[in-house]
Amino acid sequence: MEALSNSTDEITQLTAFKVGDEEYVVDILRIREIIRPLPVTPVRRGPRFVEGVISLRGSVIPVVDMRRRFGLPPLESDSSKRRVIILVIDGRVLGLIVDAVTEVVRVPKSSIRPAPGFLDADRAPYFMGVCHHKQRILILLNVRNVVESDEEINVMTPNQVMGEPA
Repeated sequence: MEALSNSTDEITQLTAFKVGDEEYVVDILRIREIIRPLPVTPVRRGPRFVEGVISLRGSVIPVVDMRRRFGLPPLESDSSKRRVIILVIDGRVLGLIVDAVTEVVRVPKSSIRPAPGFLDADRAPYFMGVCHHKQRILILLNVRNVVESDEEINVMTPNQVMGEPA
């Protein structure tokens, strides 16, 4: 019987990463690779959160600084854990500069829940849901909307994610 219940609740793998004090996840199937930061060539007149482009094995890839994207100040402490997550969205390759990649999380799809705090109009398009893992709340990002919108995204605290007062 246990095997039957496991087959009906598909396991999904998410890559967890930190931006500021918060931890986010994206579907591992979107990720092509995770690399250490490379020299970035700035691009004029792009969105302010686009750091520029990098050259990776002959490909030019735009990179988004997730700290800028979430309106956070530049990282002042040791940045040796910073990584660039190279992902594919709608056939386009791009990089997300994050403070650290923490782990690969395996959770049942049924454990990913929409959060009451996501229902306000400003945040709804950017955050797909939340899941609990090892006593942590992980926020599932809608990466497509995060990189396609020009408006500023307010970072949420875990209490706001769960619909509690800040």
